[in-house]
Amino acid sequence: MEKIKKMKIDYIVEALVMIIVGGILIFWPEVSLTIMARALAVLLTIIGALFIVAFLLKSERGMIDSGKLAVGIIIAAIGVWIFVNPSTFTSFIPKLFGVFILVSGLINLGQTFSLIKLQYPLWWISLILALITLGLGGFLVFKSEMAKELVIKVIGGFLIYDGISNLWTASRVSKFSKAVNRAVKEAEAIDTDAEIIEVNPSKK
Repeated sequence: MEKIKKMKIDYIVEALVMIIVGGILIFWPEVSLTIMARALAVLLTIIGALFIVAFLLKSERGMIDSGKLAVGIIIAAIGVWIFVNPSTFTSFIPKLFGVFILVSGLINLGQTFSLIKLQYPLWWISLILALITLGLGGFLVFKSEMAKELVIKVIGGFLIYDGISNLWTASRVSKFSKAVNRAVKEAEAIDTDAEIIEVNPSKK
């Protein structure tokens, strides 16, 4: 039960974040693309710089350290290139989000199996939502050549949809699992009462 509660809280937080991010992408698509690209560029540059600094601070250096230096230089160079050319890099963003949504769809599919195990009568709704999510993710991966601004708005809409569908699925899993647990406890209580009556039959 505690595991389900924790899973529900994590699921709700993730869903709300997706809804908020989706709204930002819809209303500020071009700015969002540039910010995301340059944020990633800064992160990559910092990581590359850390590799380089770690190499320079070592008194003894081997082949592995030289390899790490090369990796650091490459990562930092990629970060600088993305920062200078964010619009070129953003062409890859639809595919990246498509992969993310595909993974989310697979998670939704797992939640559907949970509903099936709990014998929830409307499990098929969760299945449809999961399949739609998978379809939308596949669309972004294989149709990313569309105009970037349009795609980023579509991604925002997909994220909002995905967040809402996640909230619905999480609420159904939590509600129905509670009902199942309650029914199990009531059945156990009835069995216990029956055993007591059998051991201590009432006098006529």
